[in-house]
Amino acid sequence: MRENKKGNVAMLINRQFKFLALSLISAILILVSCQSNLASSSNSSFNKGGIGSDGSKNIPSTSLPAESIKADLGFRPATNGFSFENYGKDSSIKNLSPSEMQRMFGNSICATQGESCILTPPAQQWMEEVNKSMNGGHCEGMAALSLILYADKEKASGFGNIPDLSLQGNEKLQHEIAYWFATQYVPPTATSEIKGKAPSEILDTLLASMKPNARIDETYTMGIYQLGFKGGHAITPYAVGDLGDGKYVVMVYDNNHPKIERRIEIDRNANTWKYNAATNPDEPESQYMGDAETKTLTLTPTPPRYERQVCNFCGLDEQTSANSSDKTAAKGNTNGNANGNASPKFNQIFLEGDADLLITNGDQKIGYENGKFVNSFSGATFTPIKSSELWKDDEEPIYNIPTSVPFTMTLQGNKKSDGKELTDVAMIGPSYDLGLSGIKVLSGQKDVIQFDASGYSLSYQPSNSEAPNIFFGISTKNDDYEFELDGVEIDAGGTISANLDTAKGRLGIKIANTKHKAIFNLLIGRIDDKTEQKFEGEDLDLASGDTLYLDYAKWTGNGAKLTIELDKGSDGTIDDTATLEDKKK
Repeated sequence: MRENKKGNVAMLINRQFKFLALSLISAILILVSCQSNLASSSNSSFNKGGIGSDGSKNIPSTSLPAESIKADLGFRPATNGFSFENYGKDSSIKNLSPSEMQRMFGNSICATQGESCILTPPAQQWMEEVNKSMNGGHCEGMAALSLILYADKEKASGFGNIPDLSLQGNEKLQHEIAYWFATQYVPPTATSEIKGKAPSEILDTLLASMKPNARIDETYTMGIYQLGFKGGHAITPYAVGDLGDGKYVVMVYDNNHPKIERRIEIDRNANTWKYNAATNPDEPESQYMGDAETKTLTLTPTPPRYERQVCNFCGLDEQTSANSSDKTAAKGNTNGNANGNASPKFNQIFLEGDADLLITNGDQKIGYENGKFVNSFSGATFTPIKSSELWKDDEEPIYNIPTSVPFTMTLQGNKKSDGKELTDVAMIGPSYDLGLSGIKVLSGQKDVIQFDASGYSLSYQPSNSEAPNIFFGISTKNDDYEFELDGVEIDAGGTISANLDTAKGRLGIKIANTKHKAIFNLLIGRIDDKTEQKFEGEDLDLASGDTLYLDYAKWTGNGAKLTIELDKGSDGTIDDTATLEDKKK
């Protein structure tokens, strides 16, 4: 069930996602992570003064010979980094809540008015997807926040001395790290990442910006990736040394290694870079490297993190009028930037699990094809995520597909796919979310998923027998709705399709080319301006070739029955009508 983490109202529907069971028991299993965001509002200003309390005076020494240092912020891991290691899934740790979502996007993500913010279904789903990504680590949140607390004294005053900070029991710090982490998913932070550059170009940027009296708006976190933009990890660069003969080292704070100075090696002549991410230098898989062709070394500037982030999922559906109700105004800045200017609308595609995606529209494609990353999809972009267990767990990039473009997705098993970890796929767009969860993916498996670009229909054709959960969420100018169909059984080669008809106020579901009836449970949630109501139905069955309609608009609220209609043979004629008891009453 989606669970609201603020206020006394429990969120609608319990979407049972299978989280990654990540281990923290070995130095080899080094967790990674990404961004977070300390900005308290869209009007937050950053310190325009120099970094450090005393400018260029009394800069702590580093392991580099003094004469080799060509650029230096004065940051040091032992005194300016966190004393605790990067961390992953932990039931005692808090991540994003509706409060952080409001800070990041404003009130447009709230379905209700008043003090307690119940998130719109798309906002709730987005928050859940991002929180799941933190199961593998919080590296970008720690990389960004440690630099900001060092450089921005106004921000630092609210937390205290970094080396003295404890993670356990410090919910304020936990939420803050998660906040910075989340900004990597959306503009302007996501689009400001400097990527597609050769190592020498990244080096030149650091050499030009790193100085003891540098401004906060001249600082960066660094992203390192394995080939194909997987295994993303975020670190904090703070000094550059020239070793001669075109060889340079970038000194970094790696939050997997508290208080330890570590270095990235850059060869300007060969235009290459490398970094050993493990404690054991003999670990072959721990070696990160790249060159002018891979372009797997990136920088993210600090200033965009301070801005109001663009809420791509906040736009209302096409029936919403910009000047209707107060609720519309509260929800409804569309997809503009912090200055209110319109920005392109995208469907964001999330994948969680040991699998890969290939998204196609005719000959255009983006994703992984035969194990290699490709991108020839016009208008589509991707955001590599720095939140996985380095080489042990490869986080899929987030794909951004223009809302006006139809597409097909192929869910592919890879060498790690063994069916033990269930896979989820979600699409989140302006005013809607939909997807599948609980898919067992095996190596070599190829399943076909089609999401309508409007966000109102999907179909799924598995290559093995499956029983996934199907979910939808919509935000309208009146009420918001969430739907979940749990465990809809489908044979290999069969098809599940679901369509949300907002004009008629009903959800249709159909299975085809299967031998057995599908039996599943139903959950519906509705949020109005002040509260939420839920319906639970059990043991619905559906034969192959038939379509079942759930008339959610006719449902009158908690405890009331739900009207269901059956179209046998899916010929457009309703053959049976019945009512379904609410099991929650």
